[in-house]
Amino acid sequence: MINRPARAVSVWIKNANPEKTTTVEIMEYALSILFNTLSIVLITLFVGYIFGKFYETSLVLLSFAWLRFFSGGVHFKSSIGCILVSVFICTSLPHLPELTVSIVTFANVTSIILLLFFAPNIDQETKLKAVYRPIYKCLAVGIVSINFIYMSSLLAITFFVQCLTIIPLKRKG
Repeated sequence: MINRPARAVSVWIKNANPEKTTTVEIMEYALSILFNTLSIVLITLFVGYIFGKFYETSLVLLSFAWLRFFSGGVHFKSSIGCILVSVFICTSLPHLPELTVSIVTFANVTSIILLLFFAPNIDQETKLKAVYRPIYKCLAVGIVSINFIYMSSLLAITFFVQCLTIIPLKRKG
């Protein structure tokens, strides 16, 4: 779905200026990431607006992405799978009932424990240097810890769901 337009735009750019552009494959890869992200953001915000939860949906989208940047997480093999699951998560969480303070605290603590054990779970293609791994872990824990100040039910469940995605699906070794 995303690869076809990314390929077409890449070829168009290459044909417009063949000497000063990189390969079609590199541009296609970069554009597919851009189109994927834009699709998720635009569809999610549109659905949030339609259902009267624009602010809450925006909060989920931003907080999920912010934590995911530092903690990593599993990736789908297909862009359509990524788009569908991301939109579903970001548009459904704002409709969950408000959590009690004790459940928010439990979700925050559980998220931090998951981060301490598994973050950052960033794919090998990213090539995150080992020296940055503890920094990313600390930043991810810091992001979740902020919710001990706000005690937001929505942030707690958003962070918890994101932290579930960092649990390795395959055993190493």
